[in-house]
Amino acid sequence: MKMARFFSSGKRKKAKPPPKKARPKVATVFDCPFCGNSESCSVKMDYEHSQGIISCDQCGTSHESRITRLSEAIDVYAEWIDMCEDVNTNGGARVAAREAEEDLEDDF
Repeated sequence: MKMARFFSSGKRKKAKPPPKKARPKVATVFDCPFCGNSESCSVKMDYEHSQGIISCDQCGTSHESRITRLSEAIDVYAEWIDMCEDVNTNGGARVAAREAEEDLEDDF
């Protein structure tokens, strides 16, 4: 009589790893705070010159800000919105102070 093989080589089967979750994507096209058109502002990130430029395709307004390698398009847009709110509420006092501070940093 032959013995039937009921067992494999003694190793357990490995469980499949869970599927990787998709990383949420950050927007690169935004709404314009001046003309109100949706998805008309695009951001260009120039990491070589440490400059982020956002401009509206409809009304032509633009904003430039300093960026780092860790900055993303949403950071440039958020800074633009913050600057617009500051100008509307405080007459641009914070913006002028920030620009003066950046000029002092450039001198060193």
